[in-house]
Amino acid sequence: MSQILPIKQRIFRYGDQTFPDPGPQYSVEQILSHLKGYFPELGHAKTEEKQMDDGTLEFTFSKQVTRKGSFPGAAE
Repeated sequence: MSQILPIKQRIFRYGDQTFPDPGPQYSVEQILSHLKGYFPELGHAKTEEKQMDDGTLEFTFSKQVTRKGSFPGAAE
């Protein structure tokens, strides 16, 4: 039986950079919105969440690769 650990802290990652948690009053969406000001490529970012062994929640933002004018199922 696995034990659920309380969340000690959150960290945020984009590429090779790590950002500390500015505080629990900010949602993950608010933090991503703030980072978009510095990294516009995160406009359509994917967010992955992982709980570390020590209870820390790690959120990783990754940019979605899209092409202008493309849509799902389009023939090339």
